[in-house]
Amino acid sequence: MRQRLIPLLAVALASTALTACGSKHAVVTHAPNELVYVDLGPEGGPWVNYQVQVSRQLNPGDFLNAASRGNREKVDPEDSSYVAGLTGPAVELKTDPENPIDNEIFFGVFIAAYSENKQPMQSASIEDFEIRDSGYIEGDPNSAAHVFRPVTGPDPANPPNPFLYRQATIPAATGSSIGVQPLPNSPAGNGTTHGELLLFKIPQSHLENRPLTLHIKGPTGGHVTIDLDV
Repeated sequence: MRQRLIPLLAVALASTALTACGSKHAVVTHAPNELVYVDLGPEGGPWVNYQVQVSRQLNPGDFLNAASRGNREKVDPEDSSYVAGLTGPAVELKTDPENPIDNEIFFGVFIAAYSENKQPMQSASIEDFEIRDSGYIEGDPNSAAHVFRPVTGPDPANPPNPFLYRQATIPAATGSSIGVQPLPNSPAGNGTTHGELLLFKIPQSHLENRPLTLHIKGPTGGHVTIDLDV
């Protein structure tokens, strides 16, 4: 079931984000759920605030089969648009006939970034996101099996559809308006989630290894984590 969204503007205004003049506040680097904003940036700031709008399994169906595209039982029109343009290994899901619970599924994290800084800010690059499940142990030789990174097209800076996350310059705050990514008038900003998509392929069995935690590194320093509401 898709989660009910909280009105973004009301939450943004109520958050403890950095003020444009650089006022001190309690810097949040870990969010125990998707409602909490985190502050990403070097020690002392400036920070960019990130919030997961929603995370869920995607069901694009047999979207690569042109004959099935009009069949709602085989294609979810909304979810198929999120993977549009991706081809080859990017959309090939691994299957395990002997253990179907280990089949890969598409898992989407829709994220937005906010800035109250008076200068434009660079958002995190796609390479600086990853999900770790609860089986991850630092230094363990098997830790790689519990780390998942976003799917990208041939050019991560130019995703093949407008819903996928891309590193961007977040506009400067002006007056009572804050800088936002995605832009409100963009396809992602106007969509049902109001966030850009980080698309992952995760074995279905790993969804039980909770919490699944999104890790983000900042382009100028900093590291934050968000526990996903799986």
